[in-house]
Formats: sequence, C-alpha cells, structure tokens
Amino acid sequence: MTSVRRTPRPPRLPRAAKVSAPLAAAVLLAPGITGCSDSGQAAGERDLTSYYEQHITWKPCARETDRAVREETEKADARAECGRLTVPYSYADPGKGELRLALMRYRTKDQEHRAGSLVLNFGGPGESGLRELKEYGPDGFSKAGTRYDLVSFDPRGVGASSPVLCGGGPAAYERPTSPDLPGAAGMADFLEAQEKALQRCKRTAGRIIPYVGTVNAARDLDVLRAALGEKKLDYLGFSYGTKLGAVYAHHFPKNVGRMVMDGVDEPAPNLKDTTLAQTAAYQRALRHAVELCTSRGDEDCMLGSDTDKAMANVARAFNRLDDAPLDWPGGRKVDREAAIEETMGLLRSRESLPETPNLLAAIIYHVRPGEAAELGRAAADRATGRREDSGHDGVEEGMTAINCADTTDRYTVEQVVSAYHEFVRASPVFGPFMAAGMAACTGWPQPGDAASHDVRADGAPKILMHTTEYDPATPVQWLRRMAAAVGPAVTMTDTGGGHSVYGTQDAGCVNERIDAFLLDGTLPPDRSTCT
Repeated sequence: MTSVRRTPRPPRLPRAAKVSAPLAAAVLLAPGITGCSDSGQAAGERDLTSYYEQHITWKPCARETDRAVREETEKADARAECGRLTVPYSYADPGKGELRLALMRYRTKDQEHRAGSLVLNFGGPGESGLRELKEYGPDGFSKAGTRYDLVSFDPRGVGASSPVLCGGGPAAYERPTSPDLPGAAGMADFLEAQEKALQRCKRTAGRIIPYVGTVNAARDLDVLRAALGEKKLDYLGFSYGTKLGAVYAHHFPKNVGRMVMDGVDEPAPNLKDTTLAQTAAYQRALRHAVELCTSRGDEDCMLGSDTDKAMANVARAFNRLDDAPLDWPGGRKVDREAAIEETMGLLRSRESLPETPNLLAAIIYHVRPGEAAELGRAAADRATGRREDSGHDGVEEGMTAINCADTTDRYTVEQVVSAYHEFVRASPVFGPFMAAGMAACTGWPQPGDAASHDVRADGAPKILMHTTEYDPATPVQWLRRMAAAVGPAVTMTDTGGGHSVYGTQDAGCVNERIDAFLLDGTLPPDRSTCT
C-alpha cells in the first residue's frame, strides 16, 4: 500500500489470517522436507543441485521485455533491476516441470559497506513483490536500503510468476464479494455464486494450482538465497510474509540470518476462528480511531465527545447504507461494502489512520469526506487488486489459491449461516461483511493441507517480531502465538495502530529498533513496547 501494506480482503479470504498446501502435492509438502540440508535437499528427493547453483542475470527493469514484469515495474526508480529464478513445480519430483519466478532488486549505493541482500515479502498472500517494491522505492524501508540490496519476488502463482488467473480479468472472474441480501438469508446464494466462480480456476489455472502454497514458497526462498550468493537469508516479511518467514525458519533453521516480521500472522489458522479474530480486531481498531477523536471533545471532533454514542452512530449509519447508498465525490455511490472496504483501508494504514473519523463523520452526517474518501478508496483498490487503469492484477485469485492450499477448511452453507451472528456480535460494523470470510475456500477445486502450520524453528537464531497494539488485520494476540510456536523469538509492540508499520514516517521507535537489528544485529528487550 503506498504506505499501507496490502492485506487480504476478509470476505474473500481472511488471510492476514492464512491457511495451507494442496493434498495433490502432499508428497512434497510434508514429512521429508523438515530434513532439508543447507542445500535444500530432503531425504528421498531427486537431485536439486542445478537449482541451487543458478546465477541470476540482472538487467535494468526498464529494458524488460516480459509484459507482466514490465507492467509491475513501470515507473520504478531507475536503479531497479529485474531477473528470473527457475524452480521446480515439485521439489519431490522435478521432472513434473519448471516455472520461473520474477525478481527485482535495488542495489544499495554503499557497496563498500554492503551487508548483503535483504529479501522482502509484502504479504497478502497474493502480493506482487515487484509491484510493491516499486511502490516503496529503494528508500521506503527506513535505513535498510543504506546497507542492503533490497530484493523481492513474485511468489509462484502470483504476478509474473505463473499467476493463478481465473478467467483473465475481473469481468471473467465474477466472484461475489458479499451476499446481495443483508443477514444470513443471502449466504446460500452467495456461496453458490462463489463456487461457480472458483470452479473456473481449475479450468484456467489447473497447471499451477496444485503447486502453490506456503511450504513450496519457502523452498523457493532457499533457492533464491543460494542464487543471491548468500549463506544466510536476511529477510523482512510483512503480514502473510511473516508466516512465509516462519515456515522458512522451520524448514531451514540453519540458513536463517537476520529475520524481521512486522504485522505477525497466525501460525496455525482456522478459517472461522481466524476471521472472527480479525473481525474483533477491526472493531477494536475502529473504536481506537474514534476514541482518538472523541477524546479531543465536541469542538475538535465531529463525532462528539462520547465514544460509546459515536460508535452507536457509526453502526446505525453503516446499516442505513444497505438501502440508501450515499452520493460520493467523483460521481460514485458508496454502499455498505464500499464504505467498509474504505474504512478498513484507513485503519490498516498508520499514516491514513487519522482520517478515519472524517470518513465516519461523512457517512453519518452526509457531508463531504474530503481527503479521507480518496485515501480510503485507494487503500481499498489496492487491497482488492484494482488498478488506476481499471486493470486487474490477480491478487484475489493468488490469495485464494495460496490460502486454500494452506488449509483443509471447507465449510458448508449451514455452518456459515449458523456462525453469522457470531461475526455480528464481534463487530456490528464489520461482522455482516466479514462473515463470508470463513467460507473463503468453500467451492475451491483443490484440496488443502496443514503442512505450513508447523513453524517450530529449533536451531534458528532469534527472530524479531513486531505488531501494533491496534493492528486490525493481524491481531496483536497472534504475535504471542507466533513467538511461542516458532521458539527463538524476540517480540515488541507499539501503542499505535495500523498494520505492518516499519518504514512509515510516524513509526520512529519501531523503525529505530528494526534498523538496529538489521544493520547491527542489536535486538530490543523481549516484550518491549514503543510508545
């Protein structure tokens, strides 16, 4: 997010919340992989030497001929370089074929004091690493780029790396985002329409679908480490990227260098429980944003000075949008779904968070929302893969494929309907919208498994993990759960809001502590808090 890390759109996939990898590829996703050597070889696997001995050919992205890569890196800083990495569909059976991952890097200007390569994953899952690295630029990660070459990639099934595209664009991929009818009544029709949309994925992307998932992506990360010439993987993961980092540490603990996780994910997600936790976290973040306003009093806050009253007004205003969408700047209409998406976008952004009360006041009192509307819309568009040119970058399909590869959860219509009111109780504002999230994989044509849920990383060095206290997408309790599941971890929080805030201008303490670890290896005290 141009300063908001993009996270999965809950109704489609709770991910920030995640899930795990395809049964059809169980042989490569399961047991033997935990026995990988430093070269990535597992007992019983065919020789992977050729993959680990690759040398990446880098060239200016401006000279890139591949259309997908060119689109993702368009208008990138002139220092941007692009490359490719070959990996097997199946690490257990490389004879099944190969795919090429798209890579991008910004070399540090200070090559004399270069610390190595810092590999970044921006989350989702489904994020194009190339597109996001381009958006942030070489200086968008506090001081990291002063010593590291910044490297990112499109994971398998994403962007320019054999993307999962269910029809080729939004017009063909008509997956519903939420029930047309409010309440549980519309859920059955919603799930029927969703299943039809998801079944198209098997016809259009059946070659890659069985081989996506977090465990395979972690295997790819180790091949990338070797191709970069690094003995250890220095890694910065945001949101879902923290889960990918944890799975990597589990399978390759001896290859972990300095690893940072920001906006820490749930290590062993369950679609219902994870989506419920996110629903409650969005409600908590909303109250926090409202309280920051009401604490200033009637004269300085359009929402008033009573937080409970303001929250009740917000809930009523959102309910009215079901029947009476608002006229909005730019000649568009804002219904409940659009208002929720835009509010979520502001809550996820550390820098845009202060605009949340302005957006809410506009919805309640039907006044012009000002800058809040454009910030919220931009955040919502990025979260759903919509582009300024009305194009479609496949984020939704990639996110669905990876999440559904990483879980066995496939809920029935009856199970989803019976849980609906639990979501409404968790959040009267977001619950009706997010309830569909537990059914994100209902109708997905490929089975999943839980291979990525084991993240124990005995033998790895300490990993630095951070989440804000009011993170709406990756609730702060997941930070403790991930640290306990991984083992060697140092955790820290800060008292603000927003999701994955490292690199933002108003996260000074967080930036300083993560910089100190990445650049000097200095860890903060465990369970410390930035204020």
